[in-house]
Amino acid sequence: MPPAPKPAIPNPAAVLPGEADILAAVISDLSDDTAKLVYADWLQDRDDPRGPLLRNFVTAFRAGKKLPAVKASPWRDLVGVTLMAKVRGTVLEAKADQLLALAKPALTFKPVKASEKSLAVGASKFGGQPDLPLKTKWPAWQKEPLAFLAQFNLAELQPSPVAGELPAIGVLSAFCLYTGDGDDDFPDDSWRLFYFPDPTKLVRHELDAELEDESQFPSCRVEYAETLTLPDRDSPWEHELKAIGNTDVDSEYMSLYYNMCPGDHILGYPFPIQWDILGNKTVRHLLTICGNDETGWEFADGGALYFTLKEADLLAGRFDRVKMIIDCA
Repeated sequence: MPPAPKPAIPNPAAVLPGEADILAAVISDLSDDTAKLVYADWLQDRDDPRGPLLRNFVTAFRAGKKLPAVKASPWRDLVGVTLMAKVRGTVLEAKADQLLALAKPALTFKPVKASEKSLAVGASKFGGQPDLPLKTKWPAWQKEPLAFLAQFNLAELQPSPVAGELPAIGVLSAFCLYTGDGDDDFPDDSWRLFYFPDPTKLVRHELDAELEDESQFPSCRVEYAETLTLPDRDSPWEHELKAIGNTDVDSEYMSLYYNMCPGDHILGYPFPIQWDILGNKTVRHLLTICGNDETGWEFADGGALYFTLKEADLLAGRFDRVKMIIDCA
């Protein structure tokens, strides 16, 4: 009997039955202490030590007292404990509520090399062979086959309250023109992001015979982790960030921002390399894909791919309306 597959989210924040729902209410506005304390009571009623810990932490922070020690974990991040601990003793402490209200949850992901055979059809993966509907024609740009980058099984994300805006099932699959020479000139329409709502109709697809070796990447499984993100200083939330304070506060904020920023991640705020990529608050970040040594590919010498869509389209699952921007380092 083959070994059981490793969980896609090895260390989830919500571990008790029904916890994801009440945690979702907390992360919808992390500046709301009442929601945190209700959650703390809910945990304590179930003899979970995180309940008293959360209550003691919130109470100590508001009273300016010494904060209780909390072991690093995705749960600590999602309930805002990590953020509060980072601003304690800095000029940002007085602006904690504004920062907590701005914070958005995200799912980071990392590739871990794994054999093609060890990955179930439709499972989240980087590189290797994609899983596509039977008889699907390989995506191309001007007859040049696109490289398969990654696919994400949305059902694997459902244990996390972060994924509440995504469909409960389906696979997102990303392809892009890839030259391997660091070229940052990517033509329009030289990428694809597919959404396949029924993973049971997917089959493992052989690589296109015309695909160059440099556009073929090693097979990797994907591990996810929950975290918080903050907006960039030059984002559509610029007004809110300016209201936080003066130049000294802004400098401290950017230090916090860089300390917390994720690389590869789903939802939350993007971490743009050179410029903001959202444009306005009705546009949402869906997906950032960066290259690294594990995946064997890199975009434009350290760049990244950003997939965005309007909030209404995200909530409606209209992934056919996604836009992509390549930002180069």
